[in-house]
Amino acid sequence: MKYLEAVTLGEVDTMLLEAFVKFAPQMASEIERLTRLRFFVVDRSDYHSEWTGASWGRSLEPLPIDIDGLGDTAAYLRRSTHRPPLTSVEIKGGQGLQLVAERVSKNQVTQGVALVSGLLESCVAKGVTLRVGCRVAGIFGKESGARSVEFAADGASHRVEARSVVIASGGFEWNKQMKAAFLSCVDDGAASPPWNEGDGLRIGLSEGAAVANMTQAWWSAAFRVPGEMYDGKQLVRNIVRELALPGSILVNADGARFANECSSYNALGKAFQVFDPSRNSYINKRAWLVFDQRFKEAYSVATVSASTPAPDWFITGDSSDQLAAKAGINPEGLSQTLQRFNGFVAAGHDFDFGRGEAKHDQYHGDKSMPHANLGEIAVPPFHAVPIFLGNLGTKGGLKTTVDGAVLDMDGDLLPGLFACGNAAASWMGPGYPGAGGSLGPIMTSAFLCGSAAAKVAGGSNLLH
Repeated sequence: MKYLEAVTLGEVDTMLLEAFVKFAPQMASEIERLTRLRFFVVDRSDYHSEWTGASWGRSLEPLPIDIDGLGDTAAYLRRSTHRPPLTSVEIKGGQGLQLVAERVSKNQVTQGVALVSGLLESCVAKGVTLRVGCRVAGIFGKESGARSVEFAADGASHRVEARSVVIASGGFEWNKQMKAAFLSCVDDGAASPPWNEGDGLRIGLSEGAAVANMTQAWWSAAFRVPGEMYDGKQLVRNIVRELALPGSILVNADGARFANECSSYNALGKAFQVFDPSRNSYINKRAWLVFDQRFKEAYSVATVSASTPAPDWFITGDSSDQLAAKAGINPEGLSQTLQRFNGFVAAGHDFDFGRGEAKHDQYHGDKSMPHANLGEIAVPPFHAVPIFLGNLGTKGGLKTTVDGAVLDMDGDLLPGLFACGNAAASWMGPGYPGAGGSLGPIMTSAFLCGSAAAKVAGGSNLLH
């Protein structure tokens, strides 16, 4: 509780945090009881590893699972554009193409796809009816509590009666109007499917629902590979490990570092939003990952393998001044930053931001090097990859009780209406506690929400 209260900056109702602490273990156990999913403990620290109450090994991840039980429903699964069918531990350990091929031959999936697959398989086994290719037009029955949902499909309008309606339609990170109204103007792209347009939020607002946490998102440093598309939109990728490996830094247009590059991606994202009143600008809005040829030949960077020549969209210069000129970075500022940073490397300590001091920092570092997170940047040519503030989804949404019941502007319940996932206001407020710190609270709140909605509809209650 102490750790979660610090992470959420005191902006989240204590009852929500207490519910997470109490019911998260039961949620995970019930999933293992009711599905074929099995979880393993990821051997890593919480994101703020040095804070009071932080711990190690609190993140869970699904073991690989086959999708044979899904039948035709397997066609509904989204596959990751970012990761092969390996666990996070296998990816970090450098597992290769042979294991990937083996997984593909066995129809096995991992990580988020595995989680969705296992849950979906159990829904199918329970006789749940799936309607895809539909868009909800509205939810009715506010006064009576006898809810109905109207949706469009195959060119016609349909209506389904329901005692309980759960809005779980994701966030609003692809809705330009909502982003302009609520989110930071620095944010420049979402690394999520481009169909999260805030439909559930819009419907909830039309019902008189209250909202919370609307200025927050699951922030992350991000980049784009030119021409890489997803569902007809330019794909956005978040970037983490390259920021922590020894021999790279993140700088702004002044050529200055502005944060510990190893920080958790949500915390690092906030550093992009710093406003300098004397210059009337967000001074970290434009940023670059800067590294040298040694780093390029040692690590995969922004999808480009160590053995692949630097692509045209990498900015490359024979000197730091030339690199800065091409990128639009202040040359003197970059030169001074590199000299200062290389001095920190020699001293074995980052005197500006403490990079590499926390256990979390070291997780993504290279422990085979003299320092897992600090390395000299001195071997030409020098390279830069444009980096911007992206997000993995929005955190703001409909305000709910612990049970997921949607509240109106006066704090009263909207009968029969529930919300969970990124359509509801996040239980983590402005923070991100650790790996799985979005999904864990979301799944716990969904567990409570589903149980409450089922009870309203005459079903059994899973809670104990």
